[in-house]
Amino acid sequence: MSKKKPVTFHPFKTPRYAFDKLRICRHCGQYTILGEERCTACAKNTLVPVEQHAVSIAGRKQHTRLLLVLLLTLASVYFGSTLNQMLLCGAGGLVLGALLYYTQRKVRKNENLRSLNELLGRGIDHLRDGLEANRKEAVSVLRENDVLAYEKLREVGILLQGDRIARQRVALLHGFQLRRDMQLEVEELLLKDFEPLLAEYIGEIARVRPELIKERTLQYVKTYEVQILQMDQGLDILAGVAAAAVRMKRYVLLYSGLIGRYVQDLPKDRFLRLSRMVAEHPEEQWNGLEVKLAEMRETKYHWDPDVQSDN
Repeated sequence: MSKKKPVTFHPFKTPRYAFDKLRICRHCGQYTILGEERCTACAKNTLVPVEQHAVSIAGRKQHTRLLLVLLLTLASVYFGSTLNQMLLCGAGGLVLGALLYYTQRKVRKNENLRSLNELLGRGIDHLRDGLEANRKEAVSVLRENDVLAYEKLREVGILLQGDRIARQRVALLHGFQLRRDMQLEVEELLLKDFEPLLAEYIGEIARVRPELIKERTLQYVKTYEVQILQMDQGLDILAGVAAAAVRMKRYVLLYSGLIGRYVQDLPKDRFLRLSRMVAEHPEEQWNGLEVKLAEMRETKYHWDPDVQSDN
């Protein structure tokens, strides 16, 4: 087995909205989620945030409406047959323009949001093409800088989701030495099918960042438990995941069967936590966990005063 290398990732902040980091080229309409200075399609320095571009489009539409009202007002004044008609048309046009201006200011946020929805909806194919180009760019630097490749794929994964990009990210993570201080993900990398590298990654996460083991991950492990158990380190992976699940009562209740099959492999502190949890809530349906815990106290921990006194 090749030795995993220690790496450091650049800080990564998950955006509030998926499109927050998305940019569009004002010249050719190419989308990108990476931080390049120039558009990779037309090489022009015309990349702007997609939300800013949508606001600009909405602003132009509002200005066009106001200009149209102004032109109609001028036309009505010009074709007025009397001075009174000209004055009335001019005054009416000014009032209409003022009302339109006031109304547009009141609904500007809604107009901006509608413009953004239209921009993304109308350009969905261009958006997919741009993100796919970003993915290929990330893969292209893999041999020279696998950390940079992973960071680019992580950015692309905000919007471009699916098994292909998740597999690529998992494959890269498999070569890195994971630490608790690293920004890591699990739920975003889960696949539809069984993948040994993903199972190994989940096992490492259970060891260094057990708080990242959540319900979807537990469901994935439960679904492919047999396949994981057939792996060289399969028992360690399953025991580690079971230990991570013990931190929350809800997970223990939902996956009591999975946890119960690996009670004998839990670390002592996790065993004690599980024992206390079951003892403090006798009204819950623990699916036979209490029996297995009692058996472990008598067989594995019969000599341990900490466990016996905790009983």
